[in-house]
Amino acid sequence: MNFDGVLASVQAGKCDFACACLAATEERKESVDFSEPHFAESVVFVVLDSTAGKQESFLDGVRASFEKTFIRENRWQLFVEGIGTTMLITVLSILFGTALGFGVFMLCRNGNPVANALTRFCVWLVQGMPVVVLLMILYYVIFGKIAISGTAVSVIGFTLVFGAAVYGMLKAGVGAIDRGQTEAAYALGYSDHKAFFRVVLPQAIPHFLPSYKGQITALIKATAVVGYVAVQDLTKMGDIVRSRTYEAFFPLIAVAVIYFVLAAILTFLVNKVEIRIDPRKRSRKELLKGVRTDD
Repeated sequence: MNFDGVLASVQAGKCDFACACLAATEERKESVDFSEPHFAESVVFVVLDSTAGKQESFLDGVRASFEKTFIRENRWQLFVEGIGTTMLITVLSILFGTALGFGVFMLCRNGNPVANALTRFCVWLVQGMPVVVLLMILYYVIFGKIAISGTAVSVIGFTLVFGAAVYGMLKAGVGAIDRGQTEAAYALGYSDHKAFFRVVLPQAIPHFLPSYKGQITALIKATAVVGYVAVQDLTKMGDIVRSRTYEAFFPLIAVAVIYFVLAAILTFLVNKVEIRIDPRKRSRKELLKGVRTDD
């Protein structure tokens, strides 16, 4: 877990006790019982003469750093595990968030005043709060007394964030479609439900898909903060390797490259979906015809 969450975790009952170099203040003692005795230490830096010590070549240093980061103790497996956790949170948040945003939009589509007011408040609350603060509130406050994993809390938090974004994108995309399209569908005999799904929504999708793809990229990058709620994702695994090896180059570069690759894969999949649902690329057989009636 992130060091900043140690005291909060003990106070919320997420764990029974924790061991760390923590400063015991009188104010903190009001919430957490500290062990006795405790001590204070200082950090000392010593700088060697530039001519002292053995100097290794640049390539030797790169090889040694690579070996310590990935090969030694099979540390590459930590990155693989972190990728799995990051992808799990991202994919579930996209699926649940899309369903949540679409469902809320359908409830508010016809102008229900209560649903609209409640939705505006929830969207304002979620979008106005930093993601890391939202996750910590969910983990340490709302679910503080419940045995729930940090991964589940992260999925819930990012589902709310992504759902709020999807709701806004749908509202903007559908609002860009002229009202005459719906009236024309009514004239053809379509119900309100069919008019929305067969006429309005297919035309609105191209309007908000670019924003949707950008939100996916933003989401996968935002998951880097889940370490604050005891989730060992890709970024956290990189921090673990860096703390063990004291090597910063390869762990950070590897994490950055992997995030680029994951974002590219998800964007590629969304592009494939965009091609399949683009109304301009539908066959003539799929074009709308009038409603068949009995003579």
